[in-house]
Formats: sequence, structure tokens, C-alpha cells
Amino acid sequence: MNVRERIKAVLNFQHADRLPCVEWASWWDLTIKRWLEEGLPTGMNGVETMKYFGLDPLVQQWFGSCTGPLPQPQSFGGPVLSTMEEYIQYHDQKSLHNADAIRWDMYDRYKKEHENGDVAFWMTFEGFFWFPRTMLGIEPHLYSFYDQPELLHRMNRDQTDFCLQVLEKVTKHHDIEFMTLAEDMSYNHGPMLSKEHFDEFLLPYYRELVPAIQSHGIKVLIDSDGDISDCLAWFREAGIEGILPLEHMAGVDVNNLRERYPDAVFFGGYDKRVMHLGEQAMRQEFERILPAMKSGGFIPSVDHQTPPDVSLETYRLYVSLLKEYAASI
Repeated sequence: MNVRERIKAVLNFQHADRLPCVEWASWWDLTIKRWLEEGLPTGMNGVETMKYFGLDPLVQQWFGSCTGPLPQPQSFGGPVLSTMEEYIQYHDQKSLHNADAIRWDMYDRYKKEHENGDVAFWMTFEGFFWFPRTMLGIEPHLYSFYDQPELLHRMNRDQTDFCLQVLEKVTKHHDIEFMTLAEDMSYNHGPMLSKEHFDEFLLPYYRELVPAIQSHGIKVLIDSDGDISDCLAWFREAGIEGILPLEHMAGVDVNNLRERYPDAVFFGGYDKRVMHLGEQAMRQEFERILPAMKSGGFIPSVDHQTPPDVSLETYRLYVSLLKEYAASI
């Protein structure tokens, strides 16, 4: 099987010659810096780096909602805007949600390889928790569920329309295997909002967008860090088919999730904290997630970016073990 066939088969709980061997997240800049000092060739982009390690390449296009000049937040997680008037101003001047400004250069670059089945295409939209947070800032966004409900609904209405427009533009030119809605809606102790607020401010827009994406044969997943064990059920109500990256350090156990959600698609699940500890620890981690690997619908990968305490030699060992276990299913 080629890369596209293999990934599509696993996403649909069908038989594959082996599990895909992927790196869903690009590597930390500090990790790459270390590896360059240890012999990694220079000048490679993410797809080329995947090929260098012998992984199944994923070509991702992130379709950001910011499409023109905007003020820069004064601090990490700070606000870009704070009022309905500011939001409408930036929206009307097409600094936000201008579908005509989007590009899909990576898809065009790898179109032939995709047609040949040598790479898989993946797209990302900003979700209905993520987008308002990046505009309002982390803390003001959480207050806005109480203080500015009209603004939140206006933002997510516009975000839905933008995603639908981009979807139609892109799918006229390219087939896409799966997509993620970027949310990062949880932290290590669970969701950052209540089920009631999810139902009011996010769910209606998911229920409009998700079927439109699925109508193009694209699998829909959520990208959220933290402990998503409880809110996964909320996403499933919205029609979303799976989730990544299943961070073990946040208490997420992919085997437990598989028992609770036998038909959900999972990416990730491999605890990045063991990688620097050597072969035995890495094998033990593969053995831990092996039941889920055998269950179908699960593509194992590092449960976030490979940290810089992992040497180039150790990462090569990890990839060889990943291939070994992927072929054993």
C-alpha cells in the first residue's frame, strides 16, 4: 500500500499492510537545532525531514483566520482586540476572514506526489474556541462567555462562513485525507469551559461546519492538548470523528479512550517523556499502547513535539521501533 491508501484505510478502520508511521507535529526548533549539531542535514522543510527519517509524509496546510495586518499582542496570550467595534473594523477591512487571500502552496508543491500516493494531505482550520481566544487574549476570552456573548457568536458565525468558503475553494483543486480543527480547549485538569458554554457557543457552529467537510470525504478531528477524556464526548456529539494528540502527561490513556469510544479515530498517544530514556523505556511505552494499536482507527505518534532532550541517534531508534511495532499489527 502507498501512504495515502494506508492512512485512509486506518482512518476508516480497514485493513492496512501496516500502521502508518507519522510525525503529526513538526519538531521543536530547539530539537532541530540540537539535531543539526549532531548531523541532521540542513535546509530541509518538515515534509523533507519526514522523508529523511523514513516516515510516511503528511503535508499540512493551516488556513489561518487572520488574512491581513493586525496589531500584535503586547504579551504572549494577550489581546489583539477587545470590543465588537474593533472586531468589525478588522473584519470589514479583510484583516480577518478574507477567503480570497488564502493560499495552498504546500498542496500545489506536492500535488504530483499526492496523486502518486506518496504523501497524504491534511488541512487545519482554527476552531471556535481557538479563534476567539487568539483575538481576545487568554483571560479576556474566558470572561467573554459571560461579558461579551454577542461578540463570541459574531466571531464564530464569521469563522464558520470563512471555513466553508475556504473548503469549497481548496477542494476544487485537491483531495484531502483528513483535517483538524485547532482548539487546545483543555489543560491538565480538563476542559477550560463548561458543557453548557460549549453547547451554546461552539456546538451550533460545529454542527454546521463538520457535515460540510465530511461531504468531501474528509475525516474530521479535533486538535486539543491537555486532558480531553471528558470533552471528547462533547466533540462526538458535534459529529467529530476523532482527536489528537492524547497527551499521556495530562492523564490521557488511549487504551481507556478506545474502550469508551470504540469507533473514534485517534492520533498520537505515545508519551514523549520516555524517549530520552533509551530502548527499554521506549519499548515499554509501545507495549503500553499496543492494545489500542491493534484496535484499528489509531495512528500512533509522539503525543506532542519531540523534546530537545532526545538526541538524533535516539530519535532514529524511536523511528525504528515505531516501524517495528507498526508492522507487527
